[in-house]
Amino acid sequence: MIDREEMPSPPTVAVELLRLVGQPEVRIDEITRVISADPALATKLIDYCNSPLTLSTRRISSLHQAVTMLGLRTLRLLSLSFSLMDTRNDRGFPYEEFWRRSLGMAIASKRFAAVNGIEDEDECFLMGLVYHLGLMGIGVCYAEELSQRFGDRCVLDELTPKIEHDLSGTNRFELGACMLARWNFPDSMIGVLAKRNTSPETQDCFYATAERLAQLMLSGTTDLREVVGLRKYVCQNFGLAETQFDEMFNGMLNDWKGYQPLFNFDTIAFESLHDLEAQAKQSMVEISLSMERTIREMSHKHDELLQLAWIDGLTQLKNRTAFNNEVPEASQSYLRESQSFGLMIADIDHFKNFNDTFGHTAGDCILREVGHCLKRHLRKSDHVYRFGGEEFVLLVSNCEFESVMRVGERLRTAIEDLRVDYEDYQLCVTVSMGICWVDRGKHNSFEEIFETADACLFEAKRKGRNRCVVSTTESEPRRVVFEKNASPGPLTLESSTEPSCSPAAAR
Repeated sequence: MIDREEMPSPPTVAVELLRLVGQPEVRIDEITRVISADPALATKLIDYCNSPLTLSTRRISSLHQAVTMLGLRTLRLLSLSFSLMDTRNDRGFPYEEFWRRSLGMAIASKRFAAVNGIEDEDECFLMGLVYHLGLMGIGVCYAEELSQRFGDRCVLDELTPKIEHDLSGTNRFELGACMLARWNFPDSMIGVLAKRNTSPETQDCFYATAERLAQLMLSGTTDLREVVGLRKYVCQNFGLAETQFDEMFNGMLNDWKGYQPLFNFDTIAFESLHDLEAQAKQSMVEISLSMERTIREMSHKHDELLQLAWIDGLTQLKNRTAFNNEVPEASQSYLRESQSFGLMIADIDHFKNFNDTFGHTAGDCILREVGHCLKRHLRKSDHVYRFGGEEFVLLVSNCEFESVMRVGERLRTAIEDLRVDYEDYQLCVTVSMGICWVDRGKHNSFEEIFETADACLFEAKRKGRNRCVVSTTESEPRRVVFEKNASPGPLTLESSTEPSCSPAAAR
């Protein structure tokens, strides 16, 4: 792969500098001559000398002055680094971002080397700069394949050594070592990448940590946990005090401010590690507040959806799902509080005949009006549910036996007096009601209560409809049949077997 035509190659000046760097007896004027052939490189070196990086109080205006100030060793490594950063072509690789990240790692490597007592800081700078050179090689040679795979996503964020190997049969570290060898880099630097390739589990602790430092410095948004976690890791594994870590990181930031204008890279959004931590804390507060808002909105939405799931669309009453979730639980609450209550089942008489005679639209009108009527005549503390079809279930709390009988009769009478407007007709409706009263909430199971009310409803239907039958859950239950005009003695109400109606003209 190293011989592919698309493989990046260093600029001519960089090639010549690499040749000279490898010569121990090279003279400073030879390097100056090579640099002079590249005006842009010469300008960068002069600008570097005038930047805060050198702490120089004298204004440098010529390449000769810059060369004299920097000295041979710094000059050759710095000029090589600057020249290498011009390595690029038109293959669609994100060179600008690649060299931005590489410069960040170079700065981190140099500062990290200094705080760890490594003498050759400049070589660590250069090593950090070319640490991911192989990634550029793979990115350039497989630009089309990577574009198809990742689309608009940045290839620098998506590529991993495993993906690289699957795609090209190699990875960034193996290829990077080959590229450095071809470009005549020192054996010590080639060995860093070769070791990283053959021992991936070690992850080359020094440069892997430098990369994490660079990522933290260049990150646009930072989690406070990343700052705290990296500081703790570095201090524990490299024997640094927290103050040393903070000074090192602030030094990296100052270095970036010096290099940034030389390459027109974006500025960093914070001034110091303390500023970064403050921004991260503020970000955590904003995220927390945003999450709280989201949770409240989701909770509200959940309540709305729950309402929709528990509401009958036709009558706007609570439905059977709501009944199943609320009423059995309420009965247990009444049992704990020793509170008497009543469960009523109301069934519209001859409802099928209304549907058959006037159509289902008329049946829907009847269901709506009956539901509204039941709700109007109940207390706010009581509940009415559309149980299914033409059946409604009502829960009446805190009532005695006589009270629940009166409530049932009041509801039955209200429905009997109801007139449902439908087209040119006023439809007359009646209901049969089965009621179970529970003394002081005492019951064995909710099913027992419901079955008692259902048996009472069946009795009301059997006796001719349009009446209430009330019973209890006691061992010797009382059962009372309420009929129209049931005082002082019972009078049987003769319910018609056909739907009753009157023309609108007779209103």
